[in-house]
Amino acid sequence: MPGAITSLPPHYQVNFANYFLENLAQQTEQRLAGTYDEMVVTGEAYRGDIIGSQTYAMNGITARAGKNEPSDVPFGFFWVRPRPFDKTTWIDQFDHILLGQLGDPTSPTLKEHLNAAWRQYDLLELTALGGTRYIGSQGTTAQTLPTTGGPTGTGQTVAVTYGSGGTNSGLQLAKLIQTDRILNGNNVKREGRFIVITSAELYDLLANVDQVNSVLYNDSRALVDGMVKKFMGLEFKMTELVPYASGSTTIHNCYAWQRDFLLHGMGEGITNTIDRLPQQSNAWQVYTALLSDFTRKQDEGVVQIACDSSV
Repeated sequence: MPGAITSLPPHYQVNFANYFLENLAQQTEQRLAGTYDEMVVTGEAYRGDIIGSQTYAMNGITARAGKNEPSDVPFGFFWVRPRPFDKTTWIDQFDHILLGQLGDPTSPTLKEHLNAAWRQYDLLELTALGGTRYIGSQGTTAQTLPTTGGPTGTGQTVAVTYGSGGTNSGLQLAKLIQTDRILNGNNVKREGRFIVITSAELYDLLANVDQVNSVLYNDSRALVDGMVKKFMGLEFKMTELVPYASGSTTIHNCYAWQRDFLLHGMGEGITNTIDRLPQQSNAWQVYTALLSDFTRKQDEGVVQIACDSSV
């Protein structure tokens, strides 16, 4: 084409950004906020005292002014011990000059620290949902989610093969029904129930629900579009931070729970400081810290659902 420019003179300048761009491919908020009970812990640890359930019925009165039959009240204890976490970044004292027209990296660095802190809350909650909790009067007895007993005989777990004829499967309607059965069998109230999954489980659920024969198909499809948040009585939360099962790179341990069964023990919320470090050539230090942890109050209100995203 006549007059077309095929190359640019070497003295032409390249246009570039004059500020740092945020990494867009990351979780920038706390996805599981508001899905738990919360309290401020002012000491080393907090011990929660629980009155156990009395499963037997009341005694019948068979005589006038008869002898009373006292019954013991069972007690239980759970513990939460806030743990410290921090993130530190050093910025050279000359960066704001030597980086040319790029702005001072201190402010965007602080924002990245906050993103990491919000993610840390979700990671702690996910660990507490399926990890070890400590019980007993001294908080030294370790307890994991039961895998036997309970309403279905499998404790508080739904196997990766459940509802698929003994082979691994992703999130299926059958697994949600089994989860509902476990929670209901434990007399867990329906209000305030949540489930956390990854995007893989969401699309597995959509593929599993029959478009023709199931009235639930439109509801599950709406989950993908973000039009509804609830399905099968569970409010869905999605994050790619959901952990893999131990030793696996394809099986996620998703969790369903009722908010009253999970406690956030906050020692101190997110704190940020930006200071000079004379001992590091007067560099700037961006520092973020928090003191926090989560625990299950009782196991009966939490269900672990194993889902294989590779099938």
